[in-house]
Amino acid sequence: MELKIQQQKKLYFTEGKSDKVYEVDLCESGGDLFVVNFRYGRRGATLREGTKTVFPVDYEDALSIFNKLVESKEKKGYSESGSVSIPVKQNTAREDTILKYLEQAIAGTYSRDWKVSKIILRCAELNIKLASPLIARFISSNDEFEQYASIYTLCVLEDDIHVDSIYDVFKNENFSNKSGRVAVAYCLKYGNDNVKKEIQNKILNTLPSELGNHVKHPRLFYAALKDYFLKEENIDASVLYYVYLYSDIENSGREELYQFLESIPLKVNTFKSVRYIYRVANLLDDYQFLGLLSKRIGVSTPGYTSNYIYIGQQWTSVDIEKKKENPSVAFSSKTRKYFNKNTYSLVYKLSKTNIPCYLDYVVAMLVSLNDKTDRNASNVQYNYIYDSVERRYITERRIFPRYHEFTALMYVLYGNSTLLNRDNTKWFYSEDIKLEDLERAEILPEVWNSNPEKVLYVLSHAKSEEAVFFALRIIKEKKNILDSLLLDDLQRLVSHYHPKVLEVILESIKDKYKNVQPEDAIMLALLSSKNERAIELGLGWLNFYERDYFSRDKVVIGLLLTGEVKVIDYLKTLYGSIPKYNFILNLNALSGLFQSHSIYTEAYLLEVNNLIGNTTFGSLLSDVSLEEINKLASSNSVTNKLFAANLAKHNKIETFLLFKDSIDKYINSDDARLRQVGIELLSQFPDHFLLENSKKISGFCFSEYEEVRTAIQPTIERLVNLDTDFKTSLFNSLLIVLIEAEKYDGLHANCYSLLTENYKHYLNDISHEFMFKLVLSHYEYAQKLGLPLFKQHIDLNTLPVEKLVSLGNSDIFEIRKMLQDYFQLHIPKINYELEKALLIFNSSWQDIIDWACDYFERSIEEKNWTVNMLLYACDHTKNEVQAFGRKMITAHFREEKGLPLLIKLQEHPTKDMQFFVTNYLETYAKDSPDVILKLETYFKTSLFNINTHRSTKTRIYAFLEQESVKSKVVAEMTVRLINSILGTKTIKDRSNNIDVLLSIYDVFPEIEVPLLIKSN
Repeated sequence: MELKIQQQKKLYFTEGKSDKVYEVDLCESGGDLFVVNFRYGRRGATLREGTKTVFPVDYEDALSIFNKLVESKEKKGYSESGSVSIPVKQNTAREDTILKYLEQAIAGTYSRDWKVSKIILRCAELNIKLASPLIARFISSNDEFEQYASIYTLCVLEDDIHVDSIYDVFKNENFSNKSGRVAVAYCLKYGNDNVKKEIQNKILNTLPSELGNHVKHPRLFYAALKDYFLKEENIDASVLYYVYLYSDIENSGREELYQFLESIPLKVNTFKSVRYIYRVANLLDDYQFLGLLSKRIGVSTPGYTSNYIYIGQQWTSVDIEKKKENPSVAFSSKTRKYFNKNTYSLVYKLSKTNIPCYLDYVVAMLVSLNDKTDRNASNVQYNYIYDSVERRYITERRIFPRYHEFTALMYVLYGNSTLLNRDNTKWFYSEDIKLEDLERAEILPEVWNSNPEKVLYVLSHAKSEEAVFFALRIIKEKKNILDSLLLDDLQRLVSHYHPKVLEVILESIKDKYKNVQPEDAIMLALLSSKNERAIELGLGWLNFYERDYFSRDKVVIGLLLTGEVKVIDYLKTLYGSIPKYNFILNLNALSGLFQSHSIYTEAYLLEVNNLIGNTTFGSLLSDVSLEEINKLASSNSVTNKLFAANLAKHNKIETFLLFKDSIDKYINSDDARLRQVGIELLSQFPDHFLLENSKKISGFCFSEYEEVRTAIQPTIERLVNLDTDFKTSLFNSLLIVLIEAEKYDGLHANCYSLLTENYKHYLNDISHEFMFKLVLSHYEYAQKLGLPLFKQHIDLNTLPVEKLVSLGNSDIFEIRKMLQDYFQLHIPKINYELEKALLIFNSSWQDIIDWACDYFERSIEEKNWTVNMLLYACDHTKNEVQAFGRKMITAHFREEKGLPLLIKLQEHPTKDMQFFVTNYLETYAKDSPDVILKLETYFKTSLFNINTHRSTKTRIYAFLEQESVKSKVVAEMTVRLINSILGTKTIKDRSNNIDVLLSIYDVFPEIEVPLLIKSN
């Protein structure tokens, strides 16, 4: 902000080593307002700066502050020693001088540099009403600025006798220049209805046709206005200005325009209108719009900040660009600074001269603040000040509040603050202070104290924490303000967006309604507040005055629209089994629940659904039409579809007629809740529909969705009773699915449930073969179904042994125990059919294997163990069974079985069995070349093993060496064996081979051995 010095004092203080200077300036800041600044510090060093006027004041106040500051320093020993004093320029613009200048200008003798237009405007600033006759002479001036200044000043001075001549100016100039526009403002303020009607017609002729055609219909008009500004070209930047003028004349559509101006960006095609509306609203004392636009301009980000902009691949001067018919720039940082300064001047002037207008303006400004849309934010900055004495920089932390650049607002809210400091045009704190912890610091506190209705209006309409805490600070100090609460204010405060508001007024509300029933709106507002204490209070009222509240359907509708789950819980209790208060509700009144962009949470909407569908409350909505339910059912919203289904539960129209066209969308939905509801609705469809779609319906029993499989069961029960073929087909399908791998979690459980609940009397018809499949299944629910049926219908005595032993594979312990008990009771039969009984070793259960080994050892007679049976055990894949087989061979190895067993066992591939065979070589193969030759394969297999079963090979080498020297055919076989394995052996094996070959060579030298033997 450029300051013009009016007075200046320089004072000095010298004592000992101290040599200090103190400078004081009285400066004009513009708008006929002044500031008093000071500087101090060591002489010759950088001085620290400060101000005694955080906010600009008028000249008289500034001069008083200046003199008091100088006087206080002089009392401390400061003096003007060699001081320089800029010539004092007193505020000498007095009425007689200004009147004289005006008379000279009219006479043509005025010769000063001060422009006449500025002299005229000075009359407005100083409210010199005596100048009106003189100023009126300039209405017809050929100088545009003089003409504008005269009309503007006459309007401010409330001189209303010049309507005709000023209206002539408008007719000549129209809206094309500032003289025409200020003439319109004057005529709207002082003109009669005919003048206003003519201006209105002019506006209608000026408006673009796409807007003018809808001007009588606000909803259509503002829809068209939005579309108009979406165009890329041919936009009249003054359109909003025309709309404002029209709405002022008609006194209608103002709220719609206000809302439009709240959000419209300040840019090309809009800011021109905003600027025009600001000026005319100022002249018309329209503080609602003036307050809004003062805020919009004061807090919005400028469109540009430089004097040059880059357009068309070149830099262009902003001044040149703005002169174009359709400039590409609007709303500069300079413009914002100008309007902020003007707004502050107006606020300050009103605070000194017109308190009612001051309140109207400030209230409008405060309620226009909006935390959601205002982009301003508080921030912290660090300022570095060099201390020449300490020779170091001092860091100063500055906390700038949210609206620190909006001078007028800062003045209103913190004009008496002792904590606030100013840096040029920005205000800051030096300490962290929460907004809610600040004490009252507004200017004119006594005015707010005496106007409680204004405080309450600000609080009830506030959309910003600045406005909220401004009002709450006043109420905190003056609690009796709440005594002035009217019902409308109370409703707004109870429903306020900011939780602190309700906290402050809650006690007052409790006292107010201590002995009287609260109005419906107040009770409902508390229940909608999201404040725990308020909700409990509201529920208490609802319970105490229940009969009266529930005598009005509007209250019940309001309860559903509170958005509070506790309220729905209350209604569930009230309407649990019987409708305590019965009347018909209109669904249209609940439309807020069904909006596509609902204000309610999904959890809340589901609770309301539950209330309607599962309590008698739904009977209050039994008259909902087919069209209304269809509309909800066809909605894209899950909760709306659920509403349709729950409303249908109480509706007089058949469910089939309500949902025949939408049932597929429910059942095939991606949402589990809708699928379940769809199946439940299907259960209420008529028989003919179910029969026609029985195949499709049966498929739902095997759906991948658990909720579908569960919900379909009542419908399946109906179809089972209606159609025998369906019953049989589904019965078989359920059984087959039960013994197959489960495709989806819970599928077997659902099939079991259907079978046991709908086929209870038909389970006995299951074949014995399938019962076996059930108990041999590896799936829980197949076993669960099969076990009782098996026990009831299967007699083990009738089963062949090969069928019995298959039960050893059952996962059911009880079945395996039955098998064991049967074997124990029928030992003769098992001895007789031992070969078939041995198949029990194929069981996958270790308890069966262990039991069978023990059972066969104890219970089978030796005579029944044939060579093949013993070999079966030895050849088994299970190690335990092989060990059992070897044990049985050892126990039952007799002469007549020895050789056949030896021949058979030599074919066994396992190493344990190969070693086991060596035990019988000496007994059944010694001195028997024919037998030894038959064991060649066994020898070869055993000796081929590398690094394993050393003991087996040692025995075989020893046996072969022993028998080779006895028989030439055995020796030849041994040489063949060693030839085939010689290259694969370890050193130890080679040594054994050489020993055997040497022994053979010694006895049968004619046999060729793979050795090179040197004679001595």
